Amino acid sequence: FRHSCVCRRNGVTIIDGYRFVIGTTNLRRTYLKCANFRSNCRARAILNTDTNKVRMRHDRHNHSRTDAVSGRISKK
Repeated sequence: FRHSCVCRRNGVTIIDGYRFVIGTTNLRRTYLKCANFRSNCRARAILNTDTNKVRMRHDRHNHSRTDAVSGRISKK
């Protein structure tokens, strides 16, 4: 599965226009959860810190994309 955009800044990771935050970390993996997890969004991803590759564990969001910087709803 290829992602059109994976960017990391200040503990926030952007994957395909959705914001993810760090859930837990271990030696080689960082487990990410959608920033809207408090709204019951179950989307999750696993970041391999050795290779910097992202694998989606649950890729279905229960909300539309939001602009990562402004928080506005995207038209995509």
